Amino acid sequence: MKCPRCQGRMFAEKYYDFVRSFDAWKCSCCGELVDSTILTNRARSSNTFLG
Repeated sequence: MKCPRCQGRMFAEKYYDFVRSFDAWKCSCCGELVDSTILTNRARSSNTFLG
């Protein structure tokens, strides 16, 4: 997978919250972090029309 920010290599990583754990992609170059919640929020905000 390529990073949407810098086109660098991304790798899968497991993260732990106080309640749950989740998988995300992290860029080895710039540190961009992408998981399902981030993708959902980005898609939702890109569909919002101003005005």
